[in-house]
Amino acid sequence: MTRKFRLGQSREAQDLDHREAYSRERAADSKRRQRHAERLETGIEAHDPEALLRLPDPAPWMHLPEATLIQRHSQWVDLELADRTVMRATLSGKLKGVRLVCGDRVRYSAVPIELDEPRAPASPSVRGDGGSPEAQVVAVMPRKSLLKRGGIDDREPWQLICANADELWICAAVVDPPLRPGLLERAQVLALDASLAFRVIVTKRDRASKKDTLPELDPLRGQQVSIHETSALKGEGLEALRDLLQGKVVVLLGHSGVGKSTLVNALHPQAALKIGGLTKFGTGKQTTTAARWLALEGGTLVDTPGIRTLSVRGFDRALLAEVFPEFPAEVLEDPCAYDADDDATLDRLDLEYPERLQSLQRLWLEMEDRNPNQNVWR
Repeated sequence: MTRKFRLGQSREAQDLDHREAYSRERAADSKRRQRHAERLETGIEAHDPEALLRLPDPAPWMHLPEATLIQRHSQWVDLELADRTVMRATLSGKLKGVRLVCGDRVRYSAVPIELDEPRAPASPSVRGDGGSPEAQVVAVMPRKSLLKRGGIDDREPWQLICANADELWICAAVVDPPLRPGLLERAQVLALDASLAFRVIVTKRDRASKKDTLPELDPLRGQQVSIHETSALKGEGLEALRDLLQGKVVVLLGHSGVGKSTLVNALHPQAALKIGGLTKFGTGKQTTTAARWLALEGGTLVDTPGIRTLSVRGFDRALLAEVFPEFPAEVLEDPCAYDADDDATLDRLDLEYPERLQSLQRLWLEMEDRNPNQNVWR
């Protein structure tokens, strides 16, 4: 019997960051990648992935004013004050080695700063003469949440996305690029780890027939995940999103080309973000190059660069029980013990969406600990 798969996702589809993606590269590319990996080896035998997340004690600086870090430059940061004006500041030497990220609440000292280096280019929204720093950040407040994704290797185990957010919205286009359930599952892991509310924003809904119920989203509907269908060009579904933004800090994630910038411009016309189309290969053109903190009326939207891959390396495998609730505990303990290509196994598990087993296996393997020196699959 030929088993039908309902989610529109090929059983053989592999994420770009999966080890088997390298099987298609040319021999010269393979040798070049391996030589590059060998140059990066450090001899590290153990690591502490949580070290990058620790913050120094801010108690001595609690008498100083507080602000929100909205953008990080090489030697400067932009701060949003209580009145939502923006001020540029430098970083104190006390914060050397501290990973600051968009959304961090910081304490700053408004003292004169002498510059030893050329000034940063001015921004029209930044106060001060020519973008000169007006203050110095001396402390970081404890974070109520931290949205992060897996890093390249154990020397940089985490890539920080945003601090102190309330919700994560993942954008998925119905076409151009096609909707990818694997990305939604990965984003759900990130949201669960950061204890953020999770919503799926379907963009370009006008590009598909109303009769298309988007079966790729059925597993999420079964979990009562909030799904909002929108069309920025026709203005459909935007008012509901504006209401959801009130009083919250929302992070917007998605592949390049799914329409994040178009959606942001529809919600916040003053942002005037550059909009890109698709490349000749069918992938999105990246127009946002850094996280942008956009102060909307009543809320805040954090627009992030388009992602090619969303790594879950290093996350707790216990999170998979919430992403794949249809699987019993014995499968979640070792999903690779089950053959996703065997019809008898799939019949025994009685899965409504059989391809979800392969998705579970991919994420389970990626969360596996790897050699601290290993930055790519070899």
